[in-house]
Amino acid sequence: MSIKHFVRDSWLTASYYTGLSQLYNALAGRKRGIVSYHNVLPVSELLSYDTYNVDVAAAVFDKQLTFLKKHFRVLPIQELENPKAQGIFLTVDDGMLNNYEILAPILAQHDFSALFAICPALIDGEIPHIWRDHLFLLLQQAQGQDVLLPINQYQRSFKVTADLGNLNSLTRQLKKYVYENQVADIYGLVREICEKNKWPYSQISHDPLRYQFMNWAQIQDLTKQGHRIASHTMTHRVLKFLSEEDKQYELLESKKCLESQLSLSVDILVYPYGSMAEIDNATVSAAQEAGYKMALMNIQAPSLAYSALTQPRFAFPPITDTAHLHAIVSGYKFLFR
Repeated sequence: MSIKHFVRDSWLTASYYTGLSQLYNALAGRKRGIVSYHNVLPVSELLSYDTYNVDVAAAVFDKQLTFLKKHFRVLPIQELENPKAQGIFLTVDDGMLNNYEILAPILAQHDFSALFAICPALIDGEIPHIWRDHLFLLLQQAQGQDVLLPINQYQRSFKVTADLGNLNSLTRQLKKYVYENQVADIYGLVREICEKNKWPYSQISHDPLRYQFMNWAQIQDLTKQGHRIASHTMTHRVLKFLSEEDKQYELLESKKCLESQLSLSVDILVYPYGSMAEIDNATVSAAQEAGYKMALMNIQAPSLAYSALTQPRFAFPPITDTAHLHAIVSGYKFLFR
């Protein structure tokens, strides 16, 4: 742990146990909050890969829900559009199999409901993996090999070793390349990388709970359990990088497909990635034109128009420390940023 993080954590702990952060919460704390999750896995310790930045162990998830139940009011997801509803809402992105097999049963134990964000093209198998997962899995599979990557226009090969630092470094460099070049056809880029290295563009053998998507029957069952479904676009591309035509495809087709499969109205969008690096006012306008009434970001305080379509969310790190979690939910942690 860095000195900076040590000082921060010590400050949060002292603030909680002296009652300072709890006083802040009572007087000026967050009245309404939306928590984002992705994957809940049945492991005691998560592997330190980049793709695990959005994962949490099942035991930790259970303890976080216990914390929320004890210290805050967790609201039924059906009240999400009610602007007067004060409390905490739970949301889950990407629609991986663990959402149905592991996460949903833990929610049921706590009598909680959640919003699940789904990409129809990924459920239908049109695309093997979300692009960021696919790139990681390709590199993981290529350990010990020399690979060609677009980072240097495929001019020099990169050695992929079994060292996690090397694997994560290459993963981050590829993501940086995508963002710096604002790659719109991201799945075309994945295909190109596969072609350059003579790899098949297909699903890679993997942990099904982490990298396999739910099917439509499972998603329909979630709605029967009292959960709700939101659009997460068709293919999980970065909307900000897309043309207006492609934006409309991602937003409109996803909405239509979900409504057709579920026989339900789908009026909520969860932006993929959800930060200011992926969303601008043009993207928000496209969401409005597509017919969404609410859209969720992954940012504390969006500086965009259309407040209903730029609802803030926050995530928990994979921890169970009460003082730190309380500071996040109440907003006390962000007070001096």
